[in-house]
Amino acid sequence: MTDDDDDWAPPPVPDGDGDPVAAVDEAFTEAELALVAFEWLPDDDELDAAATILHHTDQVRRRPEMPLRRVLHQALGETYPQLTAWRPRPHYLYAVVKTLHQLASDRAAQEDSAALLVGWDRLIVLLRQVIESAGGADGAGGAPSGFEGPGARS
Repeated sequence: MTDDDDDWAPPPVPDGDGDPVAAVDEAFTEAELALVAFEWLPDDDELDAAATILHHTDQVRRRPEMPLRRVLHQALGETYPQLTAWRPRPHYLYAVVKTLHQLASDRAAQEDSAALLVGWDRLIVLLRQVIESAGGADGAGGAPSGFEGPGARS
């Protein structure tokens, strides 16, 4: 082990100036804009993590009484190595999942708070868009459905 190995820390995530709802919104906005602008092309680890997390979201559909906090904790724990692998760009997917997990774990937030439920819905949409960006649904590749690429507007 070298001294460089001791310097590792998880990637930074938005803090929303102490407001977990603002942090979640900031993380989603950054990720969505980067995906639309093709500044974020998910790598294989992120695609694998997105598919795994999306699989975890199915648990909530089957068991609606399951706390979102627990599902996010399990998904984050299972995909942490893929989400935090070194990248020469921001860790968009990690930031989204981590900030949403922090919101779900916030004692002041209610499990069914509007912000958490909106974040949950945005997460599912983003995960599908990430997978579609690599052609995960139909193998076609290219931009996620519903996104306009550069120059699409006249």
